[in-house]
Amino acid sequence: MLRLSDMIKVGRKVRQDDWPDLGRATPALAAEAVDDGRGDDAKALADYTIPEGKALHDLFCDWLWDLFTQIAERHGEEELHQMLRKTQGGWMMKRTWRGFLNLAVEERVQLTAEIMRAHRCGPEQDGGLDITDEGDHYNISMDPCGSGGRMRRGDPVDGTPSRLGPPYEFGATKAAHDWSWGKKDVPYYCIHCVMNETLPMEWGGHPLWVTGYDADPDKPCSWKFYKRADDIPEEYYRRVGREKPGPGEGRY
Repeated sequence: MLRLSDMIKVGRKVRQDDWPDLGRATPALAAEAVDDGRGDDAKALADYTIPEGKALHDLFCDWLWDLFTQIAERHGEEELHQMLRKTQGGWMMKRTWRGFLNLAVEERVQLTAEIMRAHRCGPEQDGGLDITDEGDHYNISMDPCGSGGRMRRGDPVDGTPSRLGPPYEFGATKAAHDWSWGKKDVPYYCIHCVMNETLPMEWGGHPLWVTGYDADPDKPCSWKFYKRADDIPEEYYRRVGREKPGPGEGRY
């Protein structure tokens, strides 16, 4: 039997079903409630999928930023850079790059929106995004993104502070690097977004998308998908120490 009810010590509703039902997937229970005409249960279960996934998602984000901090502080910032190049370049971004080259830019935006909705973006941490057609590019604005942006600001849902301060004290670049958009004080966690740009540049000359990063954590971050490689501003290449290929050159 379904029991989605308050767990006082946790401070929110938690499924406390009978044991045979407790392991059943929440979306399956929501679909079953729809079929049975139990609209209120279906809505409650649909809403519950957001807090249900939050703890594990956020734990891994915190863990990664802490790991990146430990690497940089114990072995130097360049070692963090090389670690991210190795891990993202070995399979993760290479797979994305190859797959995205076979897609129209609009399809890339649609798939990325799916990913970022699952990433719990937006002020309600429910996947909300602002997606606009800016003429020469599509803009996905995240206010904040579900990881770096949220951790930089602090988490209003959990009531926890910015990870840049106590008790976390997660780190940021102490010097400006090509791999930190030419800036210092970029959170180590956010460096993976630079790798998302520079690795495709190495392989094909152009980034698949570029990041709109703001030093003010209260400002949204954005990913910009240009409709034509020739329209990507040169500044996005220069800030990571690269030159833009000539017209019609490279893979995009």
